[in-house]
Amino acid sequence: MARASRRKVPGIVKIAMLAFLIYAAFTIVSLRSQIADKQAELDSLSLRVQEYQETNAALQQEMQSGLSEEDISELARNELSYAEPGERVFVDTSSR
Repeated sequence: MARASRRKVPGIVKIAMLAFLIYAAFTIVSLRSQIADKQAELDSLSLRVQEYQETNAALQQEMQSGLSEEDISELARNELSYAEPGERVFVDTSSR
């Protein structure tokens, strides 16, 4: 009968294989952590993109419908401090 010969693996090869396995396991865990972080960042950015798209859609709708006289009057009062003829505007200066 033929006898199967078993070769002995040198100790240095075993140590090298063990070191490689430890390195591979550490790398996999590290990469999974990075993937989870990037996925959370992607979800956050996707939410922001959706909010911006909704805001853009609302602004486009407003642009298409145009500004009414009431909108123009409100902008003039709030942004430019205008008043209508004969109107008195009182400014509270006690908090300054």
